[in-house]
Amino acid sequence: MTAYITELSDMVPTCSALARKPDKLTILRMAVSHMKSLRGSGNTNADGSYKPSFLTDQELKHLILEAADGFLFVVSCETGRIVYVSDSVTPVLNQLQSEWLGSSLYDQLHPEDTEKLREQLSTAENNSTGRMLDLKTGTVKKESQQPSAKMSMGARRSFICRMRCGTCPVEPVSMNRLGFLRNRNRTGLGTAKDGEPQYVVVHCTGYIKSWPPAGVSLADDEADNNQGSRYCLVAIGRLQVTCCPGETDPNSLSVPVEFISRHNCLGIFTFVDHRCQSAVGYQPQDLLGKNILEFAHPEDQGLLRDSFQQVVKLKGQVLSVMFRFRSKSREWIWMRTSSFTFQNPFSEEIEYIICTNVNVKNSTQDPHTPTPSPGASMPPSLGQSSPNGRPAVLSPGQLANR
Repeated sequence: MTAYITELSDMVPTCSALARKPDKLTILRMAVSHMKSLRGSGNTNADGSYKPSFLTDQELKHLILEAADGFLFVVSCETGRIVYVSDSVTPVLNQLQSEWLGSSLYDQLHPEDTEKLREQLSTAENNSTGRMLDLKTGTVKKESQQPSAKMSMGARRSFICRMRCGTCPVEPVSMNRLGFLRNRNRTGLGTAKDGEPQYVVVHCTGYIKSWPPAGVSLADDEADNNQGSRYCLVAIGRLQVTCCPGETDPNSLSVPVEFISRHNCLGIFTFVDHRCQSAVGYQPQDLLGKNILEFAHPEDQGLLRDSFQQVVKLKGQVLSVMFRFRSKSREWIWMRTSSFTFQNPFSEEIEYIICTNVNVKNSTQDPHTPTPSPGASMPPSLGQSSPNGRPAVLSPGQLANR
């Protein structure tokens, strides 16, 4: 037993660094602490939440916001003033971080949603909520809770509102996954009239917290601006996918016209969405392990191959290309593929390519219009137009430079 304790003491750095040999209980305690630090369980905050040891706070924030496809903001409950907003608000709402910071959240919302926001920011106790029923005993709970306890019970907030889009120019280099999703979902409220602001539907979820946070001292100017503020809303805003019945054919709402696939850098399918069966007729297992070039028209394979090479160089930018895809019924379908690469945030190596494949015929053309055959038209190329009037390639990197 003593030999094992001595060997364990030599293996633990904190034990071997001591001037005198510690007792057995101290050695065991230090060994447990050392094992926890190696496993990562020691990387916990004061509130018990876990934070990986290999990530900084800034890197963790960006990963969380990118995974949520949204932006983080903090607003004073009493005044509605925005005291913090993350820089990811730019690709989501096309507004600069400086435009939001210090402004009123009421000014960023649709006028018809300001009353809803006022209700969500309200911290006053609602006397009309009725009595609370104990589900275990079936009896009515006594009104013995303290105001702070009632406040914590209603601290969670979740609501949907319309937020104003800005006109901040977004460079092609900054077009990332969030910008790609915004372009796909922001048409939910239709096209705005001339002179009127454009709005998008945003789902906000968060909690009411005390302001300022415990242990944080504010500057004099910040203290003056937040005078009287005792609570704030800390929330994440994410784009809400909407549907426009007026702009979509009701007969085609139940027919999926797109599916998502994942490829390696050579174009081989590594994942296929189950909607591919309704879009092109294939089962996912029919495509897995095969190269997408095998299903492209021979005249379009060169263009598709170049697009995969180009999207690797763009490193996160979205690239769109249109080509003819062979369905299971041996019919050539015009397919528009929007692709971007996913990079490992630590090694910055490209792990895979994500593609959104849209059946152009089903989404934009009359269902009774015959699909172009391989010999009926020239293959899509730069400078030419596809049968639906769109350019064959829509690329921020311009494949013409290849």
